[in-house]
Amino acid sequence: DKTGTLTAGKPQVTDIVAGSKSERETLELAAALEVGSSHPLASAILAKAKADSIEPAQSTQAGAVGGKGVVGTVNGIELFLGSPKAAAEKVALGADLDARIVALNDEGKTVSVLIADGAVAGIIAMRDEPRPDAIEGLKALKNLGADIVMLTGDNKRTAAAIGKTLGIEPRAELLPEDKQRIVGELKASGKVVAKVGDGINDAPALAAADIGIAMGGGTDVALETADAAVLYGRVIDVANMILLSRATMSNITQNITISLGLKAFFLVTTVIGVTGLWPAILADTGATVLVTANAMRLLGWKGLGGKA
Repeated sequence: DKTGTLTAGKPQVTDIVAGSKSERETLELAAALEVGSSHPLASAILAKAKADSIEPAQSTQAGAVGGKGVVGTVNGIELFLGSPKAAAEKVALGADLDARIVALNDEGKTVSVLIADGAVAGIIAMRDEPRPDAIEGLKALKNLGADIVMLTGDNKRTAAAIGKTLGIEPRAELLPEDKQRIVGELKASGKVVAKVGDGINDAPALAAADIGIAMGGGTDVALETADAAVLYGRVIDVANMILLSRATMSNITQNITISLGLKAFFLVTTVIGVTGLWPAILADTGATVLVTANAMRLLGWKGLGGKA
């Protein structure tokens, strides 16, 4: 996933373009819709409103439209805040606004369109930078033999800009069911699929994957759905999780070999009379000590980036 996983999940509002409402009114109405939301884009809008000393009004009939945006009513005005694609399904944006959105997308910015009573009230652009270790983490995964695909509900231009920066293939404008479908297609092609995400929209794909991995700062739904969590919120820890899993499986194989090998050796030597019962008992106890000590070596395991 892109937002909150490959990116820091802390976008900032960079541009507000007025439509039927002024820039301040656009921000005020958008903030009212986003009150109570934990989505990174909602947090950016609320942070901008706070910085501009705007106290969001109370919205009614508020709700989320999966993968598209949010709706609600503020001071009798029916509002929709969502992606340009979803907004275009409700009203015509116009050539000038389309051109402005394209320009913002080419700068790697995510654009949300606010519709008020059937007219475009304004647009809000936000930018979310990749995590500091994103490129290093993706490189580590590629070195482990993983094929990486970025899935996002964001538009194709913004996704392409981020994908180019990170050097991975982007798939954009996806709804939650699209992400789930892509995971299913990858599994059907014979691949073992791990899905990494942090949001509500990632939950279906996390559940569908062979292994669901949630970022530690993600939503409760993502954390509850996933099989594992990356507590430090670092992309490189996904590679560390694979490396630690391989080290653990190798350790288990070693311990089984040591334990069964000693038992087999002393069983044979005791039967043919080379060793007695007591050496066999001591060897059995010794095997327990050996495998325990071998397993404890994992406590000192250091992953990429220097964290255990």
